[in-house]
Amino acid sequence: REMSSASLNLFERAILDWVAERTSDTALSTQLQSATVKRRDYTRTGFFVYLIAEDQCENVGSTVRPQCPHITISELMDGAGCNLFLRNGRLHYLEIYARGGFIPETVDVFKLEEEQ
Repeated sequence: REMSSASLNLFERAILDWVAERTSDTALSTQLQSATVKRRDYTRTGFFVYLIAEDQCENVGSTVRPQCPHITISELMDGAGCNLFLRNGRLHYLEIYARGGFIPETVDVFKLEEEQ
């Protein structure tokens, strides 16, 4: 199901902030801080959050690989994971996926930590 919105929710913002805090790439960090939502798709097993960074942000180098957190959510025994995808040096989308089961459409209580 497609949901549209211009701003990130607290869950998405927390993930992008977590990634930004762990990168040494200024361009990536700047794009993450300025990110807004172009489109959000909920698939029951996760989300695809299509992102837009401000035009004046520098492009991210092709060798940069964002580090993404493991997500603990009480409704999911094995938690969730995520990946941040870039295209042509720009934020493209954040994929958030359940590691088994269905992720709630609204995630209010969660914990982000290093992948084991």
